[in-house]
Amino acid sequence: MGLFTSISAAVRTRHGRFSGTSARPRIVINQLGVDRLNNEMLSVGTVGSVRRGESLYYYQPLPVDERGDLRDDRLAPDELYVRFSTTSADMWEPELAIVWGSSKTLGTVPLALETDAKYALSSNPSEGVISAPLQRVYAGTDDTLIRRLLLVVVTYDAPYAGTDDPISLRVTTKQAKVAEYIISDTPQTDLEIDSANIYEIPVDAPFRRSELRESEAAEIKLTIHGSDKWVPKKIFLFGLDQPTERPEMVVPLVRVYDPGPLSADPTEGVPSLTLPVESNVF
Repeated sequence: MGLFTSISAAVRTRHGRFSGTSARPRIVINQLGVDRLNNEMLSVGTVGSVRRGESLYYYQPLPVDERGDLRDDRLAPDELYVRFSTTSADMWEPELAIVWGSSKTLGTVPLALETDAKYALSSNPSEGVISAPLQRVYAGTDDTLIRRLLLVVVTYDAPYAGTDDPISLRVTTKQAKVAEYIISDTPQTDLEIDSANIYEIPVDAPFRRSELRESEAAEIKLTIHGSDKWVPKKIFLFGLDQPTERPEMVVPLVRVYDPGPLSADPTEGVPSLTLPVESNVF
């Protein structure tokens, strides 16, 4: 048996006129019939917001005396579920959400993912429901075929940490470049100070995590295109087993903290980061 040391979530709100909210939605994780986690997502460890078109990154460490409450070996559909809930009549429409846990034995463990949520949360029954489950997903292995990517980035809350320049992600295996995507203006507050962002990235040629370990030529590279410095705080990358449909398997690829500033100006940072592939037991 292993114990989760933290729970994280990244959520993007729809861009509709009334999709954002001033409410404080909650995340609930129930395991073996007991709510092991029931917290407001706008908490001390949160970056971003639930305003329309914006993204939020939620992080909840689990204190030592509470870690036994949330186990990493009881993850079957009838053993664990994840829900979002609200007690407010101010409607909230999440669009995309991923929830994962971290454990010392398994590393990053994907728990739930919605890539196109179809519900609204509200205590007003004419606008939505007070609680909705997230689709359960399972951790892919080195051999799971990856057909789409999900990038989550958190920018530091510090002067000049944000950028207006585009960034790009490129994934190369021994055989070929399998994904390359430039991120510029989106409805989110892109790469600004104290912000969180979620980006779906298409894959040109399906690949496996094992292929990223086969050769020194294989790499995941994040590049900034300009001299307006960007200082990321956290970078996560996940591989999804479906190109457009709702995924069933999610492959943890990257988990990086404090990688340092990026800039095309060598006096301010480096133009590119080669992101290490996460070591998981799956």
